[in-house]
Amino acid sequence: MATTRREMLVAAAGGLLTAGLGGMLVNAPRASGETEITPVISKGRTKIVILGSQGGQQISQLTGAGVRCGTSVLIDVDGVLTILDCGCGSTHRIAEAGYDLNQVRNIIITHYHQDHVAELGSMASFAWSTGRNGLDKKRRLDVYGPTGTKRYEKGFKQSVWLSINDQQTKLGQRPYFNKFAFWHEFKPPLHTKKIFSSGKWDIRATRVKHGGMPAVGYRIRTPDVDMVFSGDRGRKGDNFASFAKGADVLFHEIIAEGLVVSNLTAQGQAKSFISHLVNDHCNPETVGRVATKAGVGTLVLYHLIPGNPGLVDAFWKGQVAPYYDGEVIVARDLMVV
Repeated sequence: MATTRREMLVAAAGGLLTAGLGGMLVNAPRASGETEITPVISKGRTKIVILGSQGGQQISQLTGAGVRCGTSVLIDVDGVLTILDCGCGSTHRIAEAGYDLNQVRNIIITHYHQDHVAELGSMASFAWSTGRNGLDKKRRLDVYGPTGTKRYEKGFKQSVWLSINDQQTKLGQRPYFNKFAFWHEFKPPLHTKKIFSSGKWDIRATRVKHGGMPAVGYRIRTPDVDMVFSGDRGRKGDNFASFAKGADVLFHEIIAEGLVVSNLTAQGQAKSFISHLVNDHCNPETVGRVATKAGVGTLVLYHLIPGNPGLVDAFWKGQVAPYYDGEVIVARDLMVV
């Protein structure tokens, strides 16, 4: 009997899972078969770049920080950029992807856990400085996020006030920071809320369940692509599958639950923290079933927990394969999808 592609992926994943965390080699080289994909989502006026693909608030070789930056995605429409989440390292990744920070027009935040906003302030302030005294007086940045956005804005401005004040007084930088960066907070909506729309963008949000943290997922429509981002979400307690129904592509977080739990238990981590990872994130079965229920043609696995390169693409694809039979892409930093 011929072996199907799904069966091969499941077998490969099973072997890696059996190997456990011992198989997660520190600084493991990427498998020779894992070449850059031909972009299958980006088209027309829209280009989508993964800036950071690692999830979680630990920066170590074991979690993948040697090869992956924190969660962040760049969406380019006609050279105007929207950034979804600003994980650690994402500011420099914009330059590495061939862009300048003064092209960033919108930043949208899923929630205020550190691995999603570690460089939000840096991105906003350096975008301001990168376009210093530019001729475009209408140049501005809009930051959108759920409950917590205004508190972040206030705290960030206080923390770097000496720099901001010096730049816009003695150094004469224009416009003033308050006339450049505008911060918009909204309460996570139970169903769907329009965040903003224009000729290039239509961005809507829905509440997702992520423990006690106010959190949302986003549906972003450009002239070419209809895409949905999960942000961080637990396996129960929201209407996310309905929100994502019929989209071209679903970007979804994922956790290798068995590997992570066994490793953290061995480390003596708090049971409350382990419970958060298990209940407030999605394992492969949940991810696959949501993608199937939503009827999306392509699933992009991002915010990988853990992101160590010892877990090759075949591992992640094999874990999802029993529950979803569409195209699966495993995100890597600077990948154009």
